[in-house]
Amino acid sequence: MNMTLVEMDRYVNLLTDFMDVQSRRAEIVATNIANADTPGFKAMELDFREYLRTAAESAFDPQENSQAAMMETLPQLVEREGNAVSIDGNSVDAGQEMATLANAGGQFMFGAQMLQSRFRAIRAAIREGR
Repeated sequence: MNMTLVEMDRYVNLLTDFMDVQSRRAEIVATNIANADTPGFKAMELDFREYLRTAAESAFDPQENSQAAMMETLPQLVEREGNAVSIDGNSVDAGQEMATLANAGGQFMFGAQMLQSRFRAIRAAIREGR
């Protein structure tokens, strides 16, 4: 599979955007956990599915600048639905937050490994060109 330099750059941009989203998810979980005892606090989550879909489409569309498209569609914070609300109005579920944190960490590591793989491919291409 031959990729042009521009296509490879888009792939790297997509992976770094993916890792940024996973990092943001971890920050939101940390905020939720820190406010687990705050009366009336509503657990939040990052609505990243639409963000990543847009990122993937723009990253591989040669007609569109992926960075400009990403700036237009920033991930939105939304209230987490489906959590039971305690007597004091708090909706943080520590077990769910820890599972989300583990998932975000795993996804971040996956992105980092894919990015490493892409950089190895770039390095190999450079060495072959000498």
